[in-house]
Amino acid sequence: MDQSFKARLKQLIVSHEGYKTHLYTDSVGKQTIGIGYNITDRGMPDSWINKQYDEDVEFFDHQLNHDFEWYQGLCDERRMVLIDMCFMGYKTFLGFKKMLEALAKRDYEEAAFQIVRSDWAEQVGRRAMEDAQIMRTGVLCFPQA
Repeated sequence: MDQSFKARLKQLIVSHEGYKTHLYTDSVGKQTIGIGYNITDRGMPDSWINKQYDEDVEFFDHQLNHDFEWYQGLCDERRMVLIDMCFMGYKTFLGFKKMLEALAKRDYEEAAFQIVRSDWAEQVGRRAMEDAQIMRTGVLCFPQA
């Protein structure tokens, strides 16, 4: 397929399928996204999942580095906790004001306490407990399967 064919084909298919940035239910009840990508029947390809993960991690790392001068001074394990927490949504993460204040003071015990006492901890359970332990100690612990 040459580029001209691909471009004209895409124009035709977008005119029929649409171009959706959010998940929707199509006319036969299938969960669909993008340009008619049927998630219900096809699932998401590993290549997309891993590419999106890499992009998310880079985005969160960049944002944290931009927003908090102390971020680069943290050990890798504590930076990992913050990136992990960003997966709740960056705006929601920024609501952890007391944890962020504690981190600015390098008070890792208080930062861990703020993780544990959050509504998010009630929602995610073990994940928050593990993140708090890593934040407290600076040692990566791998989740139990």
